[in-house]
Amino acid sequence: IMVTFYLLVSFLNNTTTGKSMGNNMSVTSWNPPSPQVPLDYLSKGEEIFYEAATSLSPVTDKVTSHSYQFMYGKFLLPYYYQNPSMKMLEIGLGCTMGYGPGASTALWKQLFPLAEKWEAEFDAACVEKHRTGALKDFNVLVGDQGDPLVLDGWIDESGGSFDVVIDDGGNQNCQIWTIFLKLWPMVKSEGIYFSKVTKWREYNEICFYHAFLQ
Repeated sequence: IMVTFYLLVSFLNNTTTGKSMGNNMSVTSWNPPSPQVPLDYLSKGEEIFYEAATSLSPVTDKVTSHSYQFMYGKFLLPYYYQNPSMKMLEIGLGCTMGYGPGASTALWKQLFPLAEKWEAEFDAACVEKHRTGALKDFNVLVGDQGDPLVLDGWIDESGGSFDVVIDDGGNQNCQIWTIFLKLWPMVKSEGIYFSKVTKWREYNEICFYHAFLQ
């Protein structure tokens, strides 16, 4: 069985590298709780995520084909409780999904109404079609996540400095690693980066060239 996602968490560290990666969230400070976010986001995140997702139509494959409620419920909902104005970016509107685009954007609207939400998508025509529907209340970025120059444009347009990045876009190794190398430095020191699983051995010379030399 292939694990489709893994979690990378950045946190403040006292070394000269400035950033570390690990499997457990390390929070160096505790923000005052928000009265606008239910306290259950801290202890019942998985249940809340699943119930919210299955209440919508269409239901995102995050809780059907996959069981991402465990990951998002454990890390993302508690983070939002502490940072309700968090700046989050998801890559992948779902324009090629059989049930149509926007299942996850509807979920983010419901779960994170106070967040600054960004969505990135390759298919420009799909974006224009759904800009006033699935993408309402979202800031939108368009282009190929495997192109470093496009990613530079996304960073300039959005200003970077994301609390949360969710890469649910392209499945090619080159796409996954190229966007990681560009956006990982744009995640705040205590933010969260969700990335698809890839294989280092398939990260070939062409990917290396595009990611590092362009």
